[in-house]
Amino acid sequence: MAQKLPLAALAPLTVVLFKPADLVANLAWLQDTVGLKAPQPGIWGPERLAKMQMPLPLAKPASGLCIVTDDLSVLRHLEDRRSPMEQEWMATVGGEVPEGTIKALNGPGIRASINRQTDQLTVLRIAGKDIDGLDLGRWLDEQCPLQDLRRQRVGRMGLAPLEPGQWRQLEGYERF
Repeated sequence: MAQKLPLAALAPLTVVLFKPADLVANLAWLQDTVGLKAPQPGIWGPERLAKMQMPLPLAKPASGLCIVTDDLSVLRHLEDRRSPMEQEWMATVGGEVPEGTIKALNGPGIRASINRQTDQLTVLRIAGKDIDGLDLGRWLDEQCPLQDLRRQRVGRMGLAPLEPGQWRQLEGYERF
C-alpha cells in the first residue's frame, strides 16, 4: 500500500534566516535552527533535507539574510550569473572612512554611501549586483578595521523583521 503524503511535503519550500556572525551556515545548522527534527514524516524527513540548497551562501564572519530552498525556480533565479540579484550590505567599520575608500567602492553596478557616522564607528551601506561578501569583507578590512558585515537584502527580500537566529518560510506570493 502506498503511503499518502500531505501536500506540504510536495510543495517547494524556501526559508529565509538571519544567520549570526561567526557561524557556519550548513544543513546541520538549518536543522538545529528551524527545529527540523522530522516532527511530521514526509515533510521534514531526510529526503527533504537532502534536496535543500543554499544559494548565495554567507561566509562564516558575515551575518544577515541567508536563503535555503528546494525550489528549482528560486535556485535558478538567485544563481543566474547573466542577471545577478542585487544585494544590500551594511558594513560597520571603526573610526572614520577615508573619502577614497567610498570612491573606490562606487563602481559599475555598486553604490556605496555612509549610512551613519560617529567618532568611534561608521556604518556603510553598499548595494549592487554580484557582490561577494567574503571579498567585500576582506577588502574593507584592509582599508579600515571592519567590525561587522551584514547582508540586509537580496532582491526585494529584506532581513526585517527577523532577529539573529530567527527564520521564516516564504509565502507563495513573495518574490525575490
